[in-house]
Amino acid sequence: MAKATKVNHPIISSYLEDFARNYGISKNKAKDEHALFEKFINDLILKVYGNDVNANFESMETGTAFGIDGVAIFVNDRLIESEEDFDYICEHAKKIDVNFIFTQAKVSTNFDRTQIQDFFMGVLRFFNLEKCEINELKDQWEISKYIYNKSNKFKELPSIDLYFATLSNNEIDFKDIHMKSTLDKGIHDLINKVMFNDQRISFKPLGLKKIMELYRKLDSNLEIKFNLDKQPVPYPIDPTKKVSSGYYGLIRLESLFDILTDKIDGEIKLKKGIFEDNIRDYLGSDDNIDVNSNMTKEITGSKAHLFGLLNNGITIIADDVSIVTTEATLTNYQIVNGCQTSNVLFESRENINAENIYIPIRLIGTTDEETKHAIIKATNSQTSLKPEQLAALKIEQKDIEEYYRVKRIRNKFDLYYERRTEQYRNEEIQKIKIINIPFQIKATSAMFLDLPHEVSGQYGKVEKSTRGKMFQSSDYLNVYYVSGLAWYRVDAFIRNTEEGKLFRRARWHIMMLFKYFIESQYLDYTDLEINKNAESVSNKIEKILLDDAQSTQLIEQAVNTIKDYLEENGISDISEDRKLFERKETTEGLKSFLVKSNDRVTQ
Repeated sequence: MAKATKVNHPIISSYLEDFARNYGISKNKAKDEHALFEKFINDLILKVYGNDVNANFESMETGTAFGIDGVAIFVNDRLIESEEDFDYICEHAKKIDVNFIFTQAKVSTNFDRTQIQDFFMGVLRFFNLEKCEINELKDQWEISKYIYNKSNKFKELPSIDLYFATLSNNEIDFKDIHMKSTLDKGIHDLINKVMFNDQRISFKPLGLKKIMELYRKLDSNLEIKFNLDKQPVPYPIDPTKKVSSGYYGLIRLESLFDILTDKIDGEIKLKKGIFEDNIRDYLGSDDNIDVNSNMTKEITGSKAHLFGLLNNGITIIADDVSIVTTEATLTNYQIVNGCQTSNVLFESRENINAENIYIPIRLIGTTDEETKHAIIKATNSQTSLKPEQLAALKIEQKDIEEYYRVKRIRNKFDLYYERRTEQYRNEEIQKIKIINIPFQIKATSAMFLDLPHEVSGQYGKVEKSTRGKMFQSSDYLNVYYVSGLAWYRVDAFIRNTEEGKLFRRARWHIMMLFKYFIESQYLDYTDLEINKNAESVSNKIEKILLDDAQSTQLIEQAVNTIKDYLEENGISDISEDRKLFERKETTEGLKSFLVKSNDRVTQ
């Protein structure tokens, strides 16, 4: 085993300490700060440069792969972990935008040219789609090959970003002839693959200053100041005090761009994170999307000055809206209506020639979750919403959140339900103890509906499999709470033990087995539902999972059962078949194995 490495820089070391605490990484695991630094960098890159709030740094990990510490594949801003994820996104998009991200993190105090050369070489070897040259990256390689086989869906050739992080006090020396030669050759070799958009191939060095800059960007409140130019009209005071302030006005296009965009590495990018509560995904503006295509023609045409009169505008909800004369300040804001308009304006910004374009804007200040959901639902009422988007707006979500709160007090065990993205942004809560809606759906589906084989990847796909089976009433809330609790326990086990790491792909099956260990008669049920039977067994599982030692024993029992099942079926290395736990046959086979095991015990 490699010797554990310490990070000597005090600020970075404090970042790593916070990171380990947030994700429940044990002190023993956190001793190797080099390995922790790799995870931290992957997490930082996903949060700053990615737009999928459900993307997890563990999905990027590459083990001992040559020259590469992290790989992420994004399609239309969603992290792709399987061919099925890719197909699901393609079902809902005419064209796709693909972005590959690679990382390499070193705790050395300089930018080592040889290490950078190895980084480029590893990426080049990865994109030999004729043969997988780096076995540790076989999963990501197969997905990449699958994506390129569907290249007729590309808007344009994929982009690729390479992030190389070190603890160097100095910036990389681009004037050094040897370093420049290494970088030029690496970029040139990628261009010669003719697999990427030449204008969207980038190598981004991250030294100490850059890492701290990116971290501060994560840690700051989402706040913006801008000028409305025209005096806005205030809404009447809300007698219930749920809405602290509301305004209707016009915003100059240039000021709107201040709200919509951010400058990262000198490049203007759309803040897509501010659309997370907007329950419509961006549809694109190609000719097949009539509404957005027409908007593009309007804003870039000769009658662009009329755009604001022909458009419904933007609705923004913020925790706080403060306006002095025409200067507005928004804190923790999100665009809840106007996703399509915002994206079209951003994509068309270089082709807009008209001046004095104003866009209608509504600014609503409220921290009341029920009011926010009512506004989201009302402002998107004319749009056909996906069922998985509607799930987030169900009244049962509020009941589940409240149930988690009650359990937190009663059990003296911290676990939080996140109905709204970044709901706990400004609170000191470990991220591992926050269960959001996608993970709630996955955990409950796996644990009580026996669908562990279907819950990997995009949760919209999971919702389709469980439609009508969850969030139908508030009668059996403990089922949801215990599913979240089980997810927390299993995730911590996988993150902090070597055996857990080996069985990461089986984590949903581990959770499924819990109820069968507690009540073997569950194996006789053919039509699983969220009902009184599920509620009853959830109460028994809860008592075990609230105890550290008993929960570990329960997880180890599940792991050993899976091991025995695999051994009986002649499977010695689960890493050789990455789809093993994505097949229904594995789930059914595991349940049949339990039945046979129980029969042997009773004979």
